[in-house]
Amino acid sequence: MKKLPVLFYIVCLFSFHETSGSILLTAITHPGNTAVTLQWNMADYPGSTAYTLFKSADGVVWEISAANPVFRNYTSSTILAYRDNFSNQQKLYYRVKIYDIEKNIVDLSNTAVAENPKRYSTVETLPQKNRTVTDPGSNSSNAWQIYPDPVSDILNLYYRESKTIKGIINVIIENTSGKIVGRFRAASNNRQLHIPTANLHAGLYFIKINVGNEIQLNEKFIKQ
Repeated sequence: MKKLPVLFYIVCLFSFHETSGSILLTAITHPGNTAVTLQWNMADYPGSTAYTLFKSADGVVWEISAANPVFRNYTSSTILAYRDNFSNQQKLYYRVKIYDIEKNIVDLSNTAVAENPKRYSTVETLPQKNRTVTDPGSNSSNAWQIYPDPVSDILNLYYRESKTIKGIINVIIENTSGKIVGRFRAASNNRQLHIPTANLHAGLYFIKINVGNEIQLNEKFIKQ
């Protein structure tokens, strides 16, 4: 019997599994940033499992983007994340395969599609002084510094500018679906804030700080 190329098996694998029972894969992009943040949950399984993250530029031919060969006793509440980058692609497609120690497929995720924001964003054409969009992937222009990241129990926020904070400090934490999972307020004389995160599930979150109509922080962090 003639052996088929490995790539053929990968393509067929996804053709026969168009939907997933429990694995939800999300792809998050940000204006002006070529990075893609992938996040997914693992599966409930009586034994140890591992994963492989696949990537495709057309949704047909797939290649391995990331893999973890270490088997662990994951559950569906385990959230994993991986960061990838666009090159010149207009879109990228991603899927996650969960398999057991015998290489049997436990579950497959949905197909997450990410559009290259660099191809549609006008942020890069604006003069530096006129930019109004803060890149959530970098805190270099934020008035606040956050640490540690990843965080376990307490997320520290430090106001690093010398000017006075004029107004009530409003802190909002959102999950990757945009749902608000935490709200905090502090007086303007607080230059250090300590936000409890022990009640958050492991995964990726976004934190925003608004003072009046000014956005002083728009950043992401990982809860471990």
